[in-house]
Amino acid sequence: MNRIQTFLIASIEAAILVAIGLGVILAPLTIVWFFENDPTVEWLVSFRTAADFWLVSHGTRLVVEGGEILGIAVPQFVISIIPLGVTVWLSSLFYKAGKRFLGAQRLWPGWLGGGLVYGGASLIISTFAYSEDIYPVAWQAVIFPTGLFLFFQVIGSLFGNPDVIYEGDIPYQSPERDLVRKYFSNLRKRFHWSVRSVISPALRAGTAITMMLLAASALAVAIQIGMSWIEITRLYESVQVSILGAIILTLGQIALLPNLVIYTASWFTGVGFSVGTGSLISPLGSQVGPLPAFPVLGALPVGRLEYGMVAIVVVLLSAFIATLSIRSSADEIRFEFATAWSAAASLGVAISLVTALEMMFLATIASGGVGPGRLQVIGVNPWVLGLVVFIEVCLVSVTAALFSARPDRSGFPKPRRVN
Repeated sequence: MNRIQTFLIASIEAAILVAIGLGVILAPLTIVWFFENDPTVEWLVSFRTAADFWLVSHGTRLVVEGGEILGIAVPQFVISIIPLGVTVWLSSLFYKAGKRFLGAQRLWPGWLGGGLVYGGASLIISTFAYSEDIYPVAWQAVIFPTGLFLFFQVIGSLFGNPDVIYEGDIPYQSPERDLVRKYFSNLRKRFHWSVRSVISPALRAGTAITMMLLAASALAVAIQIGMSWIEITRLYESVQVSILGAIILTLGQIALLPNLVIYTASWFTGVGFSVGTGSLISPLGSQVGPLPAFPVLGALPVGRLEYGMVAIVVVLLSAFIATLSIRSSADEIRFEFATAWSAAASLGVAISLVTALEMMFLATIASGGVGPGRLQVIGVNPWVLGLVVFIEVCLVSVTAALFSARPDRSGFPKPRRVN
C-alpha cells in the first residue's frame, strides 16, 4: 500500500470501529427504549446513555450534576470507573487494526488518518452526548478515546506479528518498524551488563506471576458467583426490573467483571479492596457499608474467613513456579554473575519489581468512583498493593532464583593441580 491508500484504509477502518463500538452498546438500549420505555422519552436519551458508556470505556470521566436520584438529594459527583470488559475488547480491535497495514510503505499515514477520524468521531459523539444533568469532561472526551485508539493501533503496526495473509512473513518492513526495533536493540546494549542480563527473564517471570494471579482470581470469581446464586437472585428481585432491563443490567455487570477479577487478585495478596469509603474486604476481615444495587456484588467474600491468610499462598506459589520456569531464559545471568547470591538477588528483586508495577497499573485502571459520597472510592489502593506484592514476591523469587539463576561454571577452565 502506498501512503494515500494507507491513509484512506486506516481512516475507513477507524470509522468502522467507532460504529461497531458505539453500536454494540446502543443496540440493546434501543431495544429497551422501543419495547418498554415511556413514549414521552426520546430515543436521544438512549443514544446519550450509550455515548456516555462508550466514552467511559475509553477512560473519560462523566460529571453528574447534583439533584434528586430516586427521590434522594445527592451532590455533584464523578463517574470515573472504567468498565474494563469493553475497554479490553475495544483495545483488541484497535490492535488488529494496526496489524492490517503491516506491509504498507509507511505507517505514519495510517496513524494520521485513523487518529483524525477517531478524534473527530469522539468530538461529535461527546457533543451529542452532552446534557445538563450528565456530561463528559470536554477535553478528556476527545483526547482519551483518540489516545487509546492510537496507542494500540501503533503497537499493533510496530510490533504485531503478520497474519496468514502474509504467508508467514511481512514482504516489506516499513522504516518505522525498522527504526523502532533498532532503537530498542541499541537501548538494550547501552544498559549495564547487570541490568541487561535480567531484563528479559524478569519481564517473563513477572508477567507470568501477574497472569497466574489473574487466572486464579477469575476462577475464584466464577466459583463465588456460582455458590452465591441465591443472594444474586435476591438482589435481582430487589432491583425490580423487567426481563429486558435485567439483560441490560447483566451486560453492564459483565463489562465490569475484569474489574472484579483485579479486586479479587488484590484480595489474594492480603491487601483487599474497598467498595466505598471506609470499607475493606480482605482475608484478614471485612468491613462494608451499603453497597450499590449490582447483583454481582452478592458474590463478594464478605465475612467469609474460612481460609484467611492462606489465600496469600496463591501469590507465593505463582512466584515460585514462574521463577523456576525461566531457567532456560537465564543463561546470560548464569554467565555474567559471579556468585549465586548476587544472581538470585538481582533476578528476584527485578521479578518483584515487574510484578508490583504491573499490579499497580491494573489496580489504577480498575478503580474509580460510581456514585456520590462514599461511592467515589471503589477498588484498590495501588501503592499499598504494589508494596505488598513486591515484598511477597521478593521473598519467594530470590529463594527460587538460587536454582534458576545459579552461575554456571561448567565453561570455565578447571584449576591445575600443583604437585
